[in-house]
Amino acid sequence: LEQAKKREPKNPQIFNNLGLAYAGKAQFEEAEKYLRVAIKLLPEFAEAHFNLSRILLMNGNYKDGWQENEWRWKCKNFPSTWRDFPYPHWQGENVRDKTVLVWSEQGIGDEIMFASVIPDPLADGAKLILECGERLVALFDRSFRAAVVVSRKNPPDNLIQQSQIDYQLPIASLCTYYRNTSEAFQKAKGPYLSADPTRLIKLRDRYLKSEKGPLVGICWRSGNPIAGAERSAPLENWDKILLQPNCKFVSLQYGEVKADLEAVKKRLGVQVYHDERIDPLKDAEDWFAQVAAMDLVVSVDNSTIQVSGSQGINTWVLLSHVPEWRFGITGIDHDWHATAKVYRQKTKGDWKSVFETLTGDLGTW
Repeated sequence: LEQAKKREPKNPQIFNNLGLAYAGKAQFEEAEKYLRVAIKLLPEFAEAHFNLSRILLMNGNYKDGWQENEWRWKCKNFPSTWRDFPYPHWQGENVRDKTVLVWSEQGIGDEIMFASVIPDPLADGAKLILECGERLVALFDRSFRAAVVVSRKNPPDNLIQQSQIDYQLPIASLCTYYRNTSEAFQKAKGPYLSADPTRLIKLRDRYLKSEKGPLVGICWRSGNPIAGAERSAPLENWDKILLQPNCKFVSLQYGEVKADLEAVKKRLGVQVYHDERIDPLKDAEDWFAQVAAMDLVVSVDNSTIQVSGSQGINTWVLLSHVPEWRFGITGIDHDWHATAKVYRQKTKGDWKSVFETLTGDLGTW
């Protein structure tokens, strides 16, 4: 790419790709510089704007980052479709006594994370209609009592069409107005979703029936189609953790886990409990209740940490060397969830040092 830049110094795609390449090497100043060159060469280059937003958000420049993030809808490969409602797009106007339609976007983990902003327009007096994925309707309805929650479908729910809606916007765009400083994140920290209490009690009793706790839920794999392999920490790395006495380990990993857990049993003689009656990919209510039953969640970067963090469960997050934008570049705190603690790889692929620190912290805990 550096050679290509010399041959074609006015090619915006080369500078965009250079920005991504340097970001992949955790050289974020270089990444930002090249992405800004790409935008200067082609001001309407949506992908470069969107990529720049990730770098700015990682650096804690939330004000500019969220503005650049609005270009996501013009990116060809953005994994959501625009909801073509005929209502004005909200741009920060006074929402007191106004009916505002907020609709979800991106994956279920993003829906859960961005839902942390929902209490803000409600506190400002908005009459909120929240359209979300079907799996989350009951959960959001219980957690946001003042909002009307409907399932996302086509054609839209009749309740939307029957309401006198004043404004609409996608859920992540709320951040442009309510999460544009680090201080705004600090003020908003706290649990905002709550599991079904009956299911929670039932599951905790089930898991503690034969043994004492504490219950430690673990996740070792990411299903992200692009970065999943890099984010995943195979169970071979977890031996010292799983040998910690006086803990009952529970698999919170979604997908196929039988072979992984059998290998642990054979290698260590440790039985990691797997509740075959819970399928996070099908039933979010059971998923949230199971996670809420834990005393501690230790997980790689996948949607489980959104489930635990949103409920105020102690959460230890294992991050690859170049993490997602939402974790920032340095530090052990996580802006989105007050109860999350971050463990970062020092170099690419180095889980050894992460688990050494983790093992010591778990013993102390």
